[in-house]
Amino acid sequence: MARTTPPLHRLRRAFTLVELLVVIAIIGTLVGLLLPAVQSAREAARRSQSSNNLKQIGLAAHNGHDTLGCLPPAVAFWWSSPQYTGGYTNSDGTFFFCLLPFFEQGALPKNITNWKGSGLGQIDANRAAMSVPVSTLVAPNDASAGSPIFKDGFRADWMWKNPVDVALCSYGCNFQVFGRPENNKSDLWTWHNTHGQRRFADITDGTSKTIFLAERRMACGPDSGPNNSDTFGNAWGHPADDRYWPVFGRTNTAYTSDPNNPASKTFFPPMSTPKPAQCVWQEYRAIGHSAGVVLCGMGDGSTRTVSTAVDTIPWSQSLLPKDGSIVDLE
Repeated sequence: MARTTPPLHRLRRAFTLVELLVVIAIIGTLVGLLLPAVQSAREAARRSQSSNNLKQIGLAAHNGHDTLGCLPPAVAFWWSSPQYTGGYTNSDGTFFFCLLPFFEQGALPKNITNWKGSGLGQIDANRAAMSVPVSTLVAPNDASAGSPIFKDGFRADWMWKNPVDVALCSYGCNFQVFGRPENNKSDLWTWHNTHGQRRFADITDGTSKTIFLAERRMACGPDSGPNNSDTFGNAWGHPADDRYWPVFGRTNTAYTSDPNNPASKTFFPPMSTPKPAQCVWQEYRAIGHSAGVVLCGMGDGSTRTVSTAVDTIPWSQSLLPKDGSIVDLE
């Protein structure tokens, strides 16, 4: 009986040029459809991380209040009048420097060999405490150019032989809560108004209706080099220059020192993803890292997404802790 042997090789038909072009077109279409979804997912993850950072900072403020009986200062100085007695520092330091022990960064101030109560204090031969980046204070979607370090950003010959770096951060505290603007109402710019010692009981408008924290850009505005008046940033631990203070809501929209002027209670509304030319350090705005919105930390520890199209009046009322105007920005 005869057997047939199958051929050892079968001829395979190759793809035609038209078929290849069709496949490439389909793949291109799928990529075009998926890319926005991937970008949206990444942005949502970054925004979620920024919100989580705000919650950690808010929790640290609550822990500090429970421990010391008051909220931390916006910026405190040993020479301020009246004297700062809140207990967070016995020297001078920013809001974030004062909170370091309360979000597990207590080792940093403990390593300071001189000025132990200040971010200007020295931790080694070439670095001040304020030169060290703190990961909790850096938002992943902060679009500031470069690293969170302003190289050689500070120089004080009386303290440092060479310029020292300034570490930047992506958040700020509400000056109307953590400062003491009512101390000297006739001088908008005085540093004696920086060290509030409020308690939660002082927030009579309600902690859930009062903004405590908000996003800020690490760097925004012209940068002409160290010690130039156009250079500024948002530094977590730099108390010696108010161009670097991590605060918002410090100055009113009219820059008036007259407490009887209605504009003295209106503050610059937030912006988001601004161009450098849009940033004016004297305005002390909250600056969001996602288009059209800014993330805010409320006094009760919750976070809210606020549109940058918010009207100046309700925004301002949400910054004032006891003006009697209870506003819900949502």
